[in-house]
Amino acid sequence: SSLLQRQVGLCGWASSLILVPRRRRTKAGMNGGVAPNKKKLEVVRRGGHPADTTKRATTTVGRSMTTVTMVVLGLLLCSTSRAVTAFQRSTSRMRQPLSTIGSGGVKSSPPRQHNYSNRQWALFSAVAPNPNEPAATQRRHNSGDNGGGSTSMPSVILKRTHQSKSFRNGNQLVFSKAIQRTTGGELAVGQLVQVQVEGEKDQNPIMLGWGVYNPNSLYRVRMLCHRFLLPPPQYKQMAATMADKAQDEAACLELILQQQFVKAWKTRQAMQLAPATTSDNNETPLSSTTTTTTTTDTFRLLNGEGDQVSGLAMDVIGGDTVVVMSSAAWCEIHKTTILSSLQSVLPSAMKVVWKTTPSRLVQDGYESQSSVEKEEVTENVDQMVLSMENGIKYATFPFRDGQKTGVYCDQRENRFSLAPYCRDKKVLDLCCYHGGFSLNAVLHGNAQHTTGVDSSQEAIDVCWENAQLNQIPKDKVDFVKSEIASFLQQKERDGQDQYDVIVLDPPKLAPSASGLDKARRKYHTFNRDALKLINTTEGGLLLTCTCSAAMTQKDGGQYFLSMVQGAALAAGRDVTLLRVSGAAPCHTQSPISWPAGAYLTAALFRVHPVTTVN
Repeated sequence: SSLLQRQVGLCGWASSLILVPRRRRTKAGMNGGVAPNKKKLEVVRRGGHPADTTKRATTTVGRSMTTVTMVVLGLLLCSTSRAVTAFQRSTSRMRQPLSTIGSGGVKSSPPRQHNYSNRQWALFSAVAPNPNEPAATQRRHNSGDNGGGSTSMPSVILKRTHQSKSFRNGNQLVFSKAIQRTTGGELAVGQLVQVQVEGEKDQNPIMLGWGVYNPNSLYRVRMLCHRFLLPPPQYKQMAATMADKAQDEAACLELILQQQFVKAWKTRQAMQLAPATTSDNNETPLSSTTTTTTTTDTFRLLNGEGDQVSGLAMDVIGGDTVVVMSSAAWCEIHKTTILSSLQSVLPSAMKVVWKTTPSRLVQDGYESQSSVEKEEVTENVDQMVLSMENGIKYATFPFRDGQKTGVYCDQRENRFSLAPYCRDKKVLDLCCYHGGFSLNAVLHGNAQHTTGVDSSQEAIDVCWENAQLNQIPKDKVDFVKSEIASFLQQKERDGQDQYDVIVLDPPKLAPSASGLDKARRKYHTFNRDALKLINTTEGGLLLTCTCSAAMTQKDGGQYFLSMVQGAALAAGRDVTLLRVSGAAPCHTQSPISWPAGAYLTAALFRVHPVTTVN
């Protein structure tokens, strides 16, 4: 309104310029700076009448002022029209109920301080009532339903700040500083909660989804089901069911987990890894009889945040065994619910093995009476499960207390893609574990000879067993138990053995960012000594890897590559980067939390020959 008053006042002033008599507007400045009385005397001396000169000057100046004034008046009238339109809009907006502003009534833009996109603002405003909706729906909105929230389930309300924006957009790990308050009294470890975000001004909190709470963890809430990551019809059905079962925490959690497990299985079907669906029941992707793929029956079924189930990982081994790896407190607390949800999705004939990661559980604030809680199994712990990867057979022992789930299927694609470069080459496989790179080099690459090295005698024994399973002649492979550092140094001192292709895949050397400097020195030493064994006459290839997330994510991956370059300079070798790859696609990742889920780097280098300039 104040803008409108100023515009009208300016129009009045411009109009007054035209209405004022022209003779009164003629001043000394309009006559070239000469006063009128002096002008008259000068005209009289020349024999003219002073009134004629004054009339002509007044007429000329008057016409010029009239033209300028009309232009100014036109611009002001145009601006005034816009101001009136804006005033009318604001007046009509003020006449609406407060509950319709910013929703279906008048489209409003988000506040500048939050910097939301139009789509995000539409999603956050979607719970406000729409004047076109039925009266029953209007009453539901006004009663504080907030798009699926339940008054009987505890809530965690997030701050509506820029720092918490990623959690509202789909990030599953909610930190304590993003939380405004909680409802429902003191929340227990692993308790299922509904996650909300503060509404605009006096609006009620807006529902975001459901998760598990942990007051002792850095990740205060692990989101298991996010509202805006679901199609609207599916979310409405989920919200209605959750509201009906709000008093039964196990039933609500099982509903969420079943949905995520089915989605994870269908994702692996799209990768041609999981068996095809043979049942018409949408709740269960598998029947009691399934047909597996002929070349690969071992893969990652569930990959934590990548499949929206933070703290839980699952590997399918041999097509009939699922190894579950728990690394969060809520998984141990709701172990029974997780197993029942999984068994309702998998066929009854499939075996399930439960394993834990003690160090991760301690970090998550979970304390158990024993260092590791294991699932009781009736099978012999030494029972072998035959698995298949790209047509190669592997002997696995998932019931043992071995490393993680018992297999490392994250390198599946890297093992297969390196094989063609090994034709008629001499290959060295460092930290070979079960001999995956060596077996692929011989069977898929027709390598001349491969040598696998590992510090574990148990791993070396399995390597020999895998070679026999695939009927590889003993003159084509060799597996040696040795520490990597001592093996490389001994080979350098001997000065006889050189290799065309070297694979360096050490275990995690940097568990956290605090250990990066120490880990970098180890990586540097390993890569330097390995580069010295590459064929000096014809050159060769080096595939060097790190499974340390801190190393992979540092400087966007440049940190690791710079380390390799430094090792090459120390070894006196010239290298060229050919390719950088990561884990197999079954190790899914969440795009909103990238690159936090990236942990594996496999960098392939061409190592040039050492030439002498004559």
